[in-house]
Amino acid sequence: MFTTERLYFRAYRPSDQEPLLSLFNDTRVMTYFTEGPIVPRSIDKFDKILSLVHDSVMFCIVEELDNGAFIGLATLLPDANPKNREANFGIAILPPFWSKGYGLEMGNFMVDYAFRHLASHRVSLTVFEGNDRAIALYKKLGFVEEGRIRKLVWIDGGWRDRIHMGILDEEWAALKERRASNLLSRNAVEE
Repeated sequence: MFTTERLYFRAYRPSDQEPLLSLFNDTRVMTYFTEGPIVPRSIDKFDKILSLVHDSVMFCIVEELDNGAFIGLATLLPDANPKNREANFGIAILPPFWSKGYGLEMGNFMVDYAFRHLASHRVSLTVFEGNDRAIALYKKLGFVEEGRIRKLVWIDGGWRDRIHMGILDEEWAALKERRASNLLSRNAVEE
């Protein structure tokens, strides 16, 4: 349905059960994706995954554009109070696709979509302390830390904070303008 330079974003299909189960059964992914216990998920527990699909304003299966390989998911969930025009952003990527820039590409598309097409005023997310790669990604996307709940989540034998981050529509517009200006400057230098 939607494409970026290297990615294809589409709706969930019943045939996505197996790839989604592999994502939700990967402890490297789930350690920083859920506040709940990390337990094996079988097809009979798939209703919990489907609730994420159904509750989202936009839930996308994300695949590589050139070969259709499943890399993960991206979601925008609505805020409990629609009048506030807040979208809650989340992504999960299978480990073989980490460190390829896909998180940045997914984030740029989804955040831009939330502001341009859903008329969101803000995009928010939560991330757990210790998920340094994700925190760096979100900062690169323009998110700022807005607060934290200390020692809320038990991860690998220790308490971790849940960090709340957000970006406002005017901040996103300014970031896009700076990126475009930097691109024009680089192109001018190359000529």
